[in-house]
Amino acid sequence: MKSIDFYFDFISPYTYLATTQMHEFCAKHAVEVVWVPINLPKLIHQSGNVAPGTIKNKALYSLRDLKRWAEYLDVPFKMIRPGSFDSRPALRIAASLEGEDRVKFCMAVFTSLWSGLVDSKQDDWLDEVFKQQGLPQSWRQLNHDTLDENTQQALKAGAFGAPTFVLKGELRPQLFFGMDRLDFLARACDKAV
Repeated sequence: MKSIDFYFDFISPYTYLATTQMHEFCAKHAVEVVWVPINLPKLIHQSGNVAPGTIKNKALYSLRDLKRWAEYLDVPFKMIRPGSFDSRPALRIAASLEGEDRVKFCMAVFTSLWSGLVDSKQDDWLDEVFKQQGLPQSWRQLNHDTLDENTQQALKAGAFGAPTFVLKGELRPQLFFGMDRLDFLARACDKAV
């Protein structure tokens, strides 16, 4: 069966936008998506890439582009200053969960952060996500740290940023980078056996 490894970090605004499309995407293209939390700054560094926010013109363009995408997708969006929060505690919880629980948790975190429901500059931002989204408190204690392993897996697959999608089920896995490549991923899914 065809499946997609979906490499993500909560610090990526483009990944948030991609997540808003994932439920419909999976249903339409009959594909299983495995959400794989990674340490995006480490992936960027190890792949030889640079963060978009470190290049002035790219950062300015990205802000306008993100707002255009949010308007086009009709989803709430509030920009967070790059590097203003540590996503690793939430990523470790995500890594501890499986299946629909992982998806539910990740969607709650992405939506809370990038729609502006939670202020990521506050030390207790993750507690606020749990409270506002009504997530099980038992999840708060989870701390499965596979981020380095997952990041190495993403790097080995050819990833250099997020969101990255790797379509499996073919003879050779196919990598797609960026939320603006979902159309190409969709075509590849429809052709895959």
